[in-house]
Amino acid sequence: MSAKAELPKAYMELVQIWKNIDYAPVPADYQQLIKSSAAFATVLNQSPCVTWILDLRTQRFDFISCNTNSLLGYDTSRFTEEGLDFCNEIIHPDDLARTWKLNKTIWDLISSVEPENRGQYKFNYDYRIIKANGKQARILEQNSVLQQDRNGNITHVLGVCTDISHWKRNDHQLASVISTLDNSCLFLSSDEEGNCSPRAILSKRELEIVKLMAEGYSSKYIADKLFISFHTVNTHRQKIIEKTHTRNTTELVQFAICNGLI
Repeated sequence: MSAKAELPKAYMELVQIWKNIDYAPVPADYQQLIKSSAAFATVLNQSPCVTWILDLRTQRFDFISCNTNSLLGYDTSRFTEEGLDFCNEIIHPDDLARTWKLNKTIWDLISSVEPENRGQYKFNYDYRIIKANGKQARILEQNSVLQQDRNGNITHVLGVCTDISHWKRNDHQLASVISTLDNSCLFLSSDEEGNCSPRAILSKRELEIVKLMAEGYSSKYIADKLFISFHTVNTHRQKIIEKTHTRNTTELVQFAICNGLI
């Protein structure tokens, strides 16, 4: 593995924010919880995805499935012992700053809403990692707010990582922030300079149509199922393709998979 890259400014800013929060105690002990449920632990460890629980207060993992070696190329102990520091070490140097820029924008967005509404958010983004054998893999990381303290501060995040190298070939990074309250989706795009900005918003109805399109249903079937006109469905389809910068249904389905929308 190459020499450690300089830690991005956005990452250092986030760590400082997390460290400066006056957290109230939280009751959950996730290590003990998972240990006490052997069946649950088996399911997570045998999953085709790496699953973790990250404690933002310490930037350490309270849990990470033991399949990291087969999926990410590194032993689980590296993640449990070094936390986010090790994650930064294996992210492709060209993606490191952009990934944390996206992360910082997501955090600012979620932090701006009322504390009682922060738990509704899920957020996804992709980046490349360098495996121990030197090969690259593109990872889709899907996260959701798992735990808040009594003041609404986020303490724990649940993450699921999937290798999407076979789905996505380009290096453009994109993040999506999904509100489970109104089922809307905001896309954040990272440019070459590492800046990120809102790209488009899919409405609840548009997300419903994306999911049905991905299942192979025709516009007529979708119209009947959603009690809307055939013309309305096709109008939505065209807007969705424009917002996601895809060219056809096949690319849109790939886009939806790669960004955790379905």
